Amino acid sequence: MLVFGRVAVVVIGVLAGYSLLPVRALVAQPQKPSYDPKRGQAPVWETAVPAPPLSPGARTLWPNQPSQATYWSIQDIHKAHQVLADAESAGRTIEPNTALHDFPYWTRTHSMFIYHTPRKPAANSTQQHMGYAQVVVVMGGSGTLVAGGRIHNAHVLTESGQQIPGELRGSSIDDGKTYRLTVGDMLSIPPNTPAQFSSEAPGGLTYMVMKVNAMLYPWDLIR
Repeated sequence: MLVFGRVAVVVIGVLAGYSLLPVRALVAQPQKPSYDPKRGQAPVWETAVPAPPLSPGARTLWPNQPSQATYWSIQDIHKAHQVLADAESAGRTIEPNTALHDFPYWTRTHSMFIYHTPRKPAANSTQQHMGYAQVVVVMGGSGTLVAGGRIHNAHVLTESGQQIPGELRGSSIDDGKTYRLTVGDMLSIPPNTPAQFSSEAPGGLTYMVMKVNAMLYPWDLIR
């Protein structure tokens, strides 16, 4: 009877622990300052680098979420590319996310960014992201994407002397597939897939990337 009682206590304890997991999984990680979707302000995080292993009960969600739909007209999208293309032609550099309203865009499940690849850049790195999938929409210009295969001489991205787990960089791709890109094209790039964008067109290539978190890493480790 004593043994049965001890077993019962253990079972009850285990069940109680599992019952708390959904609650812990929904605990939002604090951020400073609060996210303002109208200002396109990115949350600030304080996750240790390298990140500690995550258990199902320790994952966190965005503390804030847009509460309204956001609309981007095709005219605004084309204009954003033209602004970036004109700046490139004039020898000026513009932060791509300032060319279109409400960018960058952040939610609990995905984020969106605008990128501009200039014509024949001096150095166009290859990137491989283990922590998220990418949905790419070409906003303007034309160019080329090489995806798949393997990064030649891959290395882990380093920022301020710290390695960023899951982020690989390199100068080229071996055995990748080439895609010719033009306005309106869409691509889906799975997590952990090397990708390299380039352009030889006047005005370069402008594209939007939706980053869908694969729930492998905290958002602040996703680049």
